[in-house]
Amino acid sequence: MKKKIILLLIAAVGFLATAQAQNKAGAEKEAVIYFTRDVSSEGLMKVYNALNQKITGKVGIKVSFGGPDEQVLNPELLRALVSKTGGTMFDGNGLSGNRWTSEMNLKYARAHGFTAIGKCIMVSDSEPVNLTVKNGYLLKYARTGKEFGEFDTLISVFRVRPHYLPAFDGNIKNITLCMANRSGKCILHSGGTDESRYHNTESDTLMKSFADATKAALDYKKNWAFIDVLEDIDPADSCTGAKNLGKIGIIASTDIVALEQCAVDFMIEKTDVGETTKTAWKTAHQVGVIEYAEKLGCGTRKYRLVEIK
Repeated sequence: MKKKIILLLIAAVGFLATAQAQNKAGAEKEAVIYFTRDVSSEGLMKVYNALNQKITGKVGIKVSFGGPDEQVLNPELLRALVSKTGGTMFDGNGLSGNRWTSEMNLKYARAHGFTAIGKCIMVSDSEPVNLTVKNGYLLKYARTGKEFGEFDTLISVFRVRPHYLPAFDGNIKNITLCMANRSGKCILHSGGTDESRYHNTESDTLMKSFADATKAALDYKKNWAFIDVLEDIDPADSCTGAKNLGKIGIIASTDIVALEQCAVDFMIEKTDVGETTKTAWKTAHQVGVIEYAEKLGCGTRKYRLVEIK
């Protein structure tokens, strides 16, 4: 009897130790996201500084310069960030006629006020760089311009637009489709089957392509910081019940998957509509890309929100 009791005690201790180890491992996998309600250049710096990103070499700040009549990031939010880091803002050319060339895109960079904040460039279409996809879903590589390869420190800043385009319009899109040059955009839209023409691909193919390209960008450059601005977006789609949510705040993390999940939670999950509507919104805007990216090891959807006053 005594021997059985001792064995049971040993088993109980072992179980508790295992449970504690599992809880600790789960906590370690939880990403930290810094949040401020202060939507300003100073507010953005509060959450960025909390990341303690080590700035080395040449700094690239990935933003979207936008096109005609687009709701884009207010460049004034970047003033302190550009000043502190000496970063160069950059974007990729589009497939549409009004954003076909670097000159066209830089015209919008000027019109929207980015060139008044700091240096702005476009990634090259004539000198492409392939970013290898390791163990991805569909792509062998993503493609951008040589300028991306010249940056040592990367900061991606995006104004999240939840009801704007079919793909969830956040930081994953910013470092994949928006960072691709023209042939890179064709690769993404075709699931890796075509480098010269646009394809209107089905949702699952597009989500897997975006996840592949996210992994490629993170593997190619290791020193990343991600910032999402959650504010004042007027819906531009047909999603039932969608509305402008006003100024929510700014979130920042070194984990892009956690950051995107947090943006979805703020801008879809926490809205005052029913679960059926939320599910329809998430399907329409292909938020499944976040889970696909997590499965590729790009980050975790588990996070802890830390508010900075």
